Amino acid sequence: MNIFQPNANRLKLLLVINFSLFSALAVCQLLVTSMLNSWLFLLCIIGACINLIVCYFINRSECTVHTTEEPPVSDDEKNKLMDDLEEEAKRRKQQDRIQQN
Repeated sequence: MNIFQPNANRLKLLLVINFSLFSALAVCQLLVTSMLNSWLFLLCIIGACINLIVCYFINRSECTVHTTEEPPVSDDEKNKLMDDLEEEAKRRKQQDRIQQN
């Protein structure tokens, strides 16, 4: 476990909080006309968009990690594996009996 690698859930939470703050500032500027400043409004919109883009890429990278896992094993393959395990267990029991005699 690398302690310098950020936890994805914490990063998502930080992005959601950051997006909320940026969007709340933009909405407040629209509602309070005396506070309307075009540069501040533009920076709020840009900050919210950047947060959405980063959140999208984080979710996308997590999805690709899950899709690279091994495909599920079919029932036939599971049955073959179980049969092989049973045969191996029987063989080992016979070896133990022979060694005990």
